[in-house]
Amino acid sequence: MSKTVHDVHAKRIIFDSSLLFDEVTARLDRELSREKAGPKVFELLGTVKSKEDLERGMQAIIGENDFMFFAASSFHRWRSAYYDQTVQIPKATQYILGNPLIAETMIAHDPYVPLNVPLRVLVVEKADKSGTQVVYYQPSSIMQCLPMGI
Repeated sequence: MSKTVHDVHAKRIIFDSSLLFDEVTARLDRELSREKAGPKVFELLGTVKSKEDLERGMQAIIGENDFMFFAASSFHRWRSAYYDQTVQIPKATQYILGNPLIAETMIAHDPYVPLNVPLRVLVVEKADKSGTQVVYYQPSSIMQCLPMGI
């Protein structure tokens, strides 16, 4: 066994918005077809037998959108347990989103892409409640294309 270390220099993208957290997450939920995708995406991925089945299933879930909802985790809910009721924890939810059809084209070139796919996006309420930040790592900055077999 041997160990290899590769430095990866990621670019973090932060969008600032004056929209409130709940509005940003509601829009993201709609855009990612959360209501349809949430319950169906893992069932689809676990049962498809062909590329055609996958493409049909994806079309039924996301239509013309590029990405669909996989999961979300709210950090503010459990973080509140660390503080008394007077401390206001900014809302923060991590979304996991992706498209298996796009992922396949990347994985075919780099077997390590699944370390960063599906993508993650963090939606964070500003501490002063004046708006929201949407944060993610630029995918091309964290996925290093390596020759197959390395």
